[in-house]
Amino acid sequence: MIVENDQVDGGAHSLVHRYGAERSRVNSMFPVARRFLLPSAQRVPYNFADRMGKDILQRLSKLLSPLRGLLPPLRGLLPRRRVGGSAKVARVDAASYVNRIVSDSILLNEIPSPTEREAARAEHLQQRLIELGYPGCSLDEHGNLSAVLPAREAGNEHVLLFTDIRCEDYSPIESMTKLEADRVRGRGIAESSIAAASLLVLAEYLARNEIQYSRNVTFLFTSFDPGEREPQPLERFLQAWKDRVRFAAHVRGLDLGGMEDRPLGTCKLSVEVRTEERALTGKEQLASAIWVLAAIASRLGSIRWDAENTTFLNVARMDAGIGFGWPATEGVLELEVFSPSAPALEVARKAVEATIGSIAVEAGALVEMRVKAFLPPGDPEINTGLNAIVRGVHDRLRIKSRSVSLPGYVSFLNSLGIPGVSLGITTGKKSYGEEYVDIRPIETGFRQLLAFLDDCAGWQEGSPS
Repeated sequence: MIVENDQVDGGAHSLVHRYGAERSRVNSMFPVARRFLLPSAQRVPYNFADRMGKDILQRLSKLLSPLRGLLPPLRGLLPRRRVGGSAKVARVDAASYVNRIVSDSILLNEIPSPTEREAARAEHLQQRLIELGYPGCSLDEHGNLSAVLPAREAGNEHVLLFTDIRCEDYSPIESMTKLEADRVRGRGIAESSIAAASLLVLAEYLARNEIQYSRNVTFLFTSFDPGEREPQPLERFLQAWKDRVRFAAHVRGLDLGGMEDRPLGTCKLSVEVRTEERALTGKEQLASAIWVLAAIASRLGSIRWDAENTTFLNVARMDAGIGFGWPATEGVLELEVFSPSAPALEVARKAVEATIGSIAVEAGALVEMRVKAFLPPGDPEINTGLNAIVRGVHDRLRIKSRSVSLPGYVSFLNSLGIPGVSLGITTGKKSYGEEYVDIRPIETGFRQLLAFLDDCAGWQEGSPS
C-alpha cells in the first residue's frame, strides 16, 4: 500500500493512507471514504441523497404523497418493537458508517503495537474521541482508555463495551493494509483493528445523534491476555469498576454470529527443551529438540482427557532449529488446555506435566515447564439473559447464531461476577500466512451493536428481554 502524508488538521489524522495507482478504483468503491478520513469538523454527512439525487427523491415524494394519509392508521395496526434508547437507532443508515469503520481500522492498524501501555494506539484513539464529543475521556496509567456516554438520568450503573487494541503480530511491512473490492487485508486487521474502529464509530454515532439510555454506556479500549499471571490493564480497570458495571460486552473483529454460551477455562503452558550438543553427521544418533517436541505433541494429541470429551488440548506453537546445516538442540513448545470444568482442567494440567516429564527422561533431554496463564471456566448461568438478548438481535438481523466455546474475556468477566457476552463484527480469516476481514458483513455487525444496546438498556437480571 502506498502511504501519503495528506495535510489535514488534527494530530490524530496526520497519517492519512491512500493508494497511489489504485486511487481511482478506491474512490469508486468508497465514494465518501476521503471525507470520512478528514477531521470530524470537516466531514460532510453521508445520506441517502448522496446516492440517489434530490430530483429522484422529489419524484418519489410526489408519487407516495397520496398514501401519507393511510400511514397513521396502518402504523397503529403494526406491532411495536420496544426501543430502549432512541427510535433513531432503528432508522440508522448503517451503510454510511461502513466506510468510516474501514478507514479508521486502516489508520489504527499501521500504528505500532505492542508498545508500553499501548500508548501509541491509545493516544491516537483518545484524540479521536475528543474530536467526536468525549472531552472527558480518560487514559489511565495502565493504558486503559475509557469514555462515558451519560444515561438519561443520573445513575451509577454502567454497560461496558470494550475491545482489545493490541496486535501481538504487528510488522511494519505485513501490517500495512491492502484494500480490495470486498476485503481489507493486513496483519492485525482481524485481531484488533476492525473491532476497535467499530467501537470508536459506535461512540461517534451515539454522541452525534444525542442518544442516551437508561444506563451509562462506557467504551473501553484496553489490552488483556486471558489468564496471564501478571495483572492486566483490563483486570485493573474492572477491579475499580466492577461494582458499577452491570454487564459487559467484548467487541471482537471476527466470528459474527458466534455465541459463547459455554465459556471455557484455559491453562497455557510453555515447554523449553534442550538436548546435548552433537555433530550434525556423527555416528551417535542422539535425540534432537525437534524430535522431543514432536514426540510430546504426538503423545498428548492421542489422550482423551475426560469421559464427556469436553476437555481439549491445542498445540499453539512449536519452534526449534535454525535451518539447514545445524542440529536442533533447543526448542519451545506452547500448549493450551481448555475445559468447561475447573476440576477437569486441573487434572489435565497435571497429566500434561507428567507426560512431558516422562518423554524428557526417555529422550535424555532437559525440559523446563511453566504455567504462563490460568483462567477458570465462566459461569454460563449468569450470562443467560444477555445471551437471549443477543439471539433476539441475531434473529431480527438475520444473523445465523452458532454456539462457540472460547476461553477468554467472558470467562474473565464471570470470574468477577459480571454477566458478559462477546460480539463479533464481521467474517474473515486469521492464519499464519493470511489475515483479512470481509467488508460487506461489517454493516450487519454495526447494526448488531446498536440493536444490542437498544435492547439491553432496560434489561434486568433474570429477564431475557
